[in-house]
Amino acid sequence: MPFILYCDMFLRYNDDWNADMPSILASSYVSISTAVAYTTPFLGALLADNILGEYLTILLGSTMCYIPGLFLIALTTIPRCLGRVFNHGAIRWGLLVLWPIGTGTVKACVNVFGAKQFHPILQSSLIESYYVNFYMCINIGALTGGIVVPIVAQWSVTVAYFIPVCMLGLGVSLFLFGTPRYVRPRPKHDASWVVHEMLNACGCGRTRRSKRDKSNKMMMIQPNPMESKVGIGTIAMLSGLVVPFNVAYAQMATTFIVQGSVMDNFGLVDAPMMNNADAVSVLAFGYIIGNVIYPALSRRGIKIPTTYKFAIGSAFGALAVGCAIVTDYQIHRVYNERGEAITVLWQVFPYFLIGIGEIFAVSAAYELAFTVAPPKMKSVASAANLFMVGGLPNVFCIMLYNLCHRWFENDRGEAHIHKLDDYASAKVVNYFWLLEAVALFGVIINVLPSIKNWVADIEETAAETVKSPMSTPVIRKNLMQRRKQRKRNSDGDDEETPLIRAQKHANYLKYGNGPVLQKMGSMRAGPSLKKAGVAHSHHPQDVALIEVRDALMPHANRPKR
Repeated sequence: MPFILYCDMFLRYNDDWNADMPSILASSYVSISTAVAYTTPFLGALLADNILGEYLTILLGSTMCYIPGLFLIALTTIPRCLGRVFNHGAIRWGLLVLWPIGTGTVKACVNVFGAKQFHPILQSSLIESYYVNFYMCINIGALTGGIVVPIVAQWSVTVAYFIPVCMLGLGVSLFLFGTPRYVRPRPKHDASWVVHEMLNACGCGRTRRSKRDKSNKMMMIQPNPMESKVGIGTIAMLSGLVVPFNVAYAQMATTFIVQGSVMDNFGLVDAPMMNNADAVSVLAFGYIIGNVIYPALSRRGIKIPTTYKFAIGSAFGALAVGCAIVTDYQIHRVYNERGEAITVLWQVFPYFLIGIGEIFAVSAAYELAFTVAPPKMKSVASAANLFMVGGLPNVFCIMLYNLCHRWFENDRGEAHIHKLDDYASAKVVNYFWLLEAVALFGVIINVLPSIKNWVADIEETAAETVKSPMSTPVIRKNLMQRRKQRKRNSDGDDEETPLIRAQKHANYLKYGNGPVLQKMGSMRAGPSLKKAGVAHSHHPQDVALIEVRDALMPHANRPKR
């Protein structure tokens, strides 16, 4: 959605009614919107983990902010609907407030809600493939919208903008329809715990002491992520390893479109529609990597270290930016020689390569944040990861735009470079070289042995915490209660009289005196395996009582002498 809005403001699908923004301001709007969208997941995470749960938080964010924000943006495309001139205030409220808050709230919960449908131990091997498939599903929607919306926008931008509104409403309806099938864990209702851990992550909290159960006079351990699990600060640092890649990835909605706007369309394929090459790449390679390569490596006991996945993703990001540099030089060469534009199909290569990098870097970051996070803070951990994946990189992009704004100006000092002659006089290629250095830095830092070992140690610690049932205080308490009950029962057995034990044995033999195999490998008494005799003409329970009586009182039935 942001790149379509960007094209409406910048490429002017409607010459009579548009925002008429310069390229730098439009790029800043998109980056600010994306940064807010990847920062507000903290709000959704706090609601999901402590008050509403993921299910209700998704519904609240979709209906209260997400859909209204898209609806307000769509209204701005109707001439004179919100005023005689283009309503910039409405576009700011929709693009910078409602839409990013809604999508951020949903982003924090939707991937965690899906992952919680799997058993954390019995189905742990499926979580890796789940996150790859989850990211593929996102790109199915991006591909569909990326094809349909730009084509419709060339005919009617208003109709194009109402398509996402209607489709999101349909998606929420389908989500409600599947409610009976969901696993919906209850929230912990402990906002103070989350605030305490966030303060600990910033170094401002105090260590929580263990509490003593006064009734049992035994130590009951309260979970503290700073002691035995991973804190939010650590998760943010882990996700920070993919920031260099995501700085390059963020250019798809901004600088790549600036470059593609001066290139010739290939039929209906224009600059914004070229984003679909990224979605196609994610779907194709996502299926191969998530359903072929990863399972094949898992069967052989091989797992690619997480930092190496980040490094591979950053390497593909560097290749994508390198292709953009080659494309930029080609634009200038053809313009200087013939005064013509090159085809927009040159952008297939950077979009295709950045899509492969997403599979390794972004999906691995989602998986890492979920698997190492404390059970009570899965959504908050997802929010921290989203901020490092989308929020912080776009903040860096805004800073880079302002620091390098002269590279986006033509020879007259104007920031309008949507025409070929203006773009040819700008120095956008310098900005691409800066991005290339950032992406290569991401490769280098993720292949360092110290970084690899640090991440591996955190993953192993988190895995051991999940596997150990004694790490959960509720399970610990239940185990202790069951042990006490067994001890009381064993103590009581010593005080049983022979008559009581005989009565229990008689109840056991009420079905017979032979073994019968039950399901789960258990045994109980059943009919005798011997041939039926005279004694079996009576009811089995009567026979058992006679045997018990003879055993306890051997002289009772003997005739008196």
